[in-house]
Amino acid sequence: MEFAFTARSFDGTTRTGILDAESVADVRKRLRQDGLFALTVSASETSLASGAGSRRRRRSSIRKAELLTLTSQLAIMSEAGVDLAESLQSVADRCRDAALKRTLLDVHDDISSGIAVSEALRRRSDVFGEAYVASVAAGEASGTLTEVLKRLSDLLQNELRLRASIRGVLAYPLVLLTVATLVVAALLFFVLPQFAEVFASLGEAPPLHTQLLLDGASLLRSHIWQIGIVLLATVYCVWKFGFDDGVARYWDGLVLRSRLSGTATRALLTGRSFRMLGLMLQSGIPLLEGIRLCRDSVQNRVFSGLFDEMEQSVLHGGGIGEVVSKTESIPSGAAQMVATAERAGRLGSVMVRVGEYYETEGERQVRDLVKLLEPAIIVVMGVVVAGVVMAVMLPLLEISTSSR
Repeated sequence: MEFAFTARSFDGTTRTGILDAESVADVRKRLRQDGLFALTVSASETSLASGAGSRRRRRSSIRKAELLTLTSQLAIMSEAGVDLAESLQSVADRCRDAALKRTLLDVHDDISSGIAVSEALRRRSDVFGEAYVASVAAGEASGTLTEVLKRLSDLLQNELRLRASIRGVLAYPLVLLTVATLVVAALLFFVLPQFAEVFASLGEAPPLHTQLLLDGASLLRSHIWQIGIVLLATVYCVWKFGFDDGVARYWDGLVLRSRLSGTATRALLTGRSFRMLGLMLQSGIPLLEGIRLCRDSVQNRVFSGLFDEMEQSVLHGGGIGEVVSKTESIPSGAAQMVATAERAGRLGSVMVRVGEYYETEGERQVRDLVKLLEPAIIVVMGVVVAGVVMAVMLPLLEISTSSR
């Protein structure tokens, strides 16, 4: 497969070209061997056109839970002294996912034929992910594959635990919001029409605020299809243009600057990216390669830009401590610890600890935020329902009293 690349040499000269390679990781490796640092690597247009049909049928990635199970089993077997090829065969035999089982058997066949583990995984980097493949390659080269598998297992387990915890925390507010929406919809579509008929049968004109509420509900019911189409068009536009880099970067920056969610978001992103970079450094991956892999795994465009700045700093002979200290996206405490660890030569271990701390801190801040949202949703729902009831029931009581 052909890949177009842009690379920079030690003297600062930029070069572009096309390489025929198995994967993006293979291109980066070959460029490093030539004394070049890859800036961008992407499949060429001809490769994209010729391989479009086959890629649709290929498994794009492996689920985190499956990858955790696989990595944990391999780590345990490796620690027990079981050969990796035999371990893969054993895991594949018990695998229920047909696509993953086929992939593991392919990796097993490659290793059995004499191909290195890292190369066998690199050929399937679209399944396992480049960061995972690079970590295994570094562990294999340094003879610490068992330790690297343990660290990857811990990283994946912590990521899944954090994701499940946040989902659990957000579940109750989402249920409350759904119930509130259903209650308001029931009032608008079923309750208010009945009261409108009551006022009409009594021959009494309701007060202005009650009339506005009844007219608004009637307008909503009569134009429900048009409103639905507008909402669908809005969702489509957000989905279509939200992937634009400029729009996505603005939105990501807005989330980080938000007074409501900014602190928790910054802590979670800092924790995850620092923990991943620290793990790669501990596994033996060079700093520059680790920065690039972390940048590719981060979804937030602002944080991706931060890793771009780190990359440029390292390319020009600097470090990451100064870059981290200047950005507002990283908590000041984390920036200070990274700068100190870099000067002391303990960047990998310190970044793992910093990442663990800020992941925990971000999770705590999300819980605190949800504790504030839950009563707020209940109060808003109560105000809306009470407002509708008072706007309709009080005029009816007044009319009933006056008629007596």
